[in-house]
Amino acid sequence: MRLRFLLLLAFTALVWTLKAQDYKVLSMESLPLDMTAREHIKQDERGRQCAVLRIATQHITPEQRTGFHFECDLASFAVERQIVDGEILVWVSPGMKTLKIRHATLGRWDLHTANYGITVEALHTYKIVLQGTSTSPDNPITKQFLVFDITPKDAMLTVNGTPWPVIDGISQKMVDFGTYEYRIEVKDYHAISGKVDVFDPDNKVTVKKSLAPAFGYLKIEGDRDVLSKASVYIDNANGSDALQSPQRLGSGQHEVRILHPMYQAYQQSVTIKDNETYTLKVNLNANFANVTLKVDADAEIWVNGEKKGIRSWTGNLEAGSYIVECRMKDCKPTREERNITADMSGQTLTLPVPQPLTGMLVLNSTPAMAEIYIDGERKGETPMRINKLNVGKHSLRLVKEGYKPLNKSFNIEDGKTLELEEKMEAEVPVVVKPEKPEKEEKLNPEKEKPAKPTPPSVWFATANAAYSFAPQASFGFSLGQVKKFGWFLSAMSNFDFKAMQYHYVADANGFIDGEYPYYAESCCTRISVLGGIVYKVIEPLYLRAGVGYGQRVKSWYISDGRLVKMSDDSWTGVDVSLGAQVHLKGFVLSLEAVTTSFKDVEGKVGVGYAF
Repeated sequence: MRLRFLLLLAFTALVWTLKAQDYKVLSMESLPLDMTAREHIKQDERGRQCAVLRIATQHITPEQRTGFHFECDLASFAVERQIVDGEILVWVSPGMKTLKIRHATLGRWDLHTANYGITVEALHTYKIVLQGTSTSPDNPITKQFLVFDITPKDAMLTVNGTPWPVIDGISQKMVDFGTYEYRIEVKDYHAISGKVDVFDPDNKVTVKKSLAPAFGYLKIEGDRDVLSKASVYIDNANGSDALQSPQRLGSGQHEVRILHPMYQAYQQSVTIKDNETYTLKVNLNANFANVTLKVDADAEIWVNGEKKGIRSWTGNLEAGSYIVECRMKDCKPTREERNITADMSGQTLTLPVPQPLTGMLVLNSTPAMAEIYIDGERKGETPMRINKLNVGKHSLRLVKEGYKPLNKSFNIEDGKTLELEEKMEAEVPVVVKPEKPEKEEKLNPEKEKPAKPTPPSVWFATANAAYSFAPQASFGFSLGQVKKFGWFLSAMSNFDFKAMQYHYVADANGFIDGEYPYYAESCCTRISVLGGIVYKVIEPLYLRAGVGYGQRVKSWYISDGRLVKMSDDSWTGVDVSLGAQVHLKGFVLSLEAVTTSFKDVEGKVGVGYAF
């Protein structure tokens, strides 16, 4: 009896061993670029974020694939299993060392991660390949992986008229055996179409294609100093980049046009070939002359309404017609048209001198025959008419023996006649008695000194900056008035209000409804409005204290692009400030400590003026 029992146990062990040989683990590897674990976050029974095992099967039917079950070692958990696109996805605890694979008909297998040099980490993805050692004739394999490896990586792929997603140049699906038509296309490349057969049950089918460029490059070379100031157009679009480095253009013919105010217009057709660089060497023909304009007077030289210089100017003028003027005070400007051609370089063009504006002076005196001096120059004797006298202010002096000299000024206007009739005064000796000096007032040493005026109220304004180790920076201003006592108002913000537009509110540990999302980056909103009093301690020191409203909201972006408010790091309530300020000759410096609901403290500094 005992012998029969031992034989039964041995037979059972033999059958189980045979079943264990119906499949095997071919490989296990880490997929550092796979985002499955981060895009579908799950937690185990201890709240730890899981890793994902992507289990691919070979020579195992879809019906057999659904019969696999998975268990972990005592310190780990197999949280969830899903079958997606022919792969088994299993979420497991981080740190898992043994995966127990069980199948009712194919047997069991214990996978030890140490055998593959792998440590399972949270939010990482790993690939395991299981291969069946036998396939039932009743369940033949009718599907296989079809993989496309495409360059460039952003190309579009359609298979049998249906778009396939392409990620980083790779697209793959498990498909039924058959023949598939595909087309690969992307802008600026030649499209590829073809057919591929999928019938091998043991090997995946890989189609590797690189699209040929349907573009080339254009580089423009020439005098850098000249071309840098030119406008470059390629097919009527800005093409200045082609001056610095080869510019990418679609294959075919293109029109290049270069415009420069001092050179003749340049136009050229170029043909761009696939994946080749066409170098266009440009030599612009000058369309200007370097000339000198001069006038024999201290006159201003103007060209087309633009002042160029005084007395002379040398520079480049584009070929064409110009209006050239010479202007001088109290003179009639000269104006003429000059034609400039490219062969006039080096020439000096002399311009006509502006002629003074004049008027007429008719002068008579009583008595007559007085000598006339205008601007210190003797002109003759009265009566006299001076036909051309420059416009403007002049000095007149009349001199005659026995009469006092007469001095005066007069103004001549353009084209007008000024008539002057002057009467001179006879010389009479005058005795001048010296005036008696008035008695000086005696100084009164006892005279009261004026009382010191009461200092007026002082207005002050400062620009402020604040910072806390949250961290958080904000900016604003203060405005106030003070004598002995005074007041102030202050407003601060970081001017970033995105954090207040949150969609969820996380608890103190960062969980939302019991789940811990993947946080990407944070943003913060800070607002503070204060009002308070200022007290003058001693010139120039003032104390200040304030109270008002403050708010700080910190939010994080999660994987779906929405914002989560961190309740443990956000607060709203009363803002309290305490500090001092110093006034030095109109300059104001303030230092304060500000707290919101006594949750956080930030330092605030202000710089401004008192007036």
